[in-house]
Amino acid sequence: MDGRIKNAKSTLKILGILSIILGAFGIILGAMSIVGGGVLAGEMATSGGMSPTEVDTATTATGLVLIAGIVLLASGFFTLLLGIFSVRASNDFSKIGSAYVFAIINLAISVVGVIVNFVGTMNVSSLLDGVVGIVFAACIFWAAKTIRDNA
Repeated sequence: MDGRIKNAKSTLKILGILSIILGAFGIILGAMSIVGGGVLAGEMATSGGMSPTEVDTATTATGLVLIAGIVLLASGFFTLLLGIFSVRASNDFSKIGSAYVFAIINLAISVVGVIVNFVGTMNVSSLLDGVVGIVFAACIFWAAKTIRDNA
């Protein structure tokens, strides 16, 4: 086995395992946010004595928590699939196509996320997080492309 393919296989397997772990955490946190937003909405509906401004603020916060939970759940599911396909492809090179496609999609989503963070919040922490996401996605893409082109 060529040294580049061996390195790509190891990279794909390690990053795939990390993706599985991160995806599972994302799914758990997304589900907790959705449930927490639902609990918050139920608590708001049963509690009285809130001014209209407080109700509007609480409703907005609840909606944002639910939307963030849905996005986190979807992102976690996608990351989990990326990890599963990456680990599977590192063990059987004939299955590299799905890992390659998911790597391209993940790289595109990471780039869009950095652009949105740069234009929107301009927060150094979120920008750094996005850059790490791009490097992570680029490494998976490189490994999948190397295996696809040389195996």
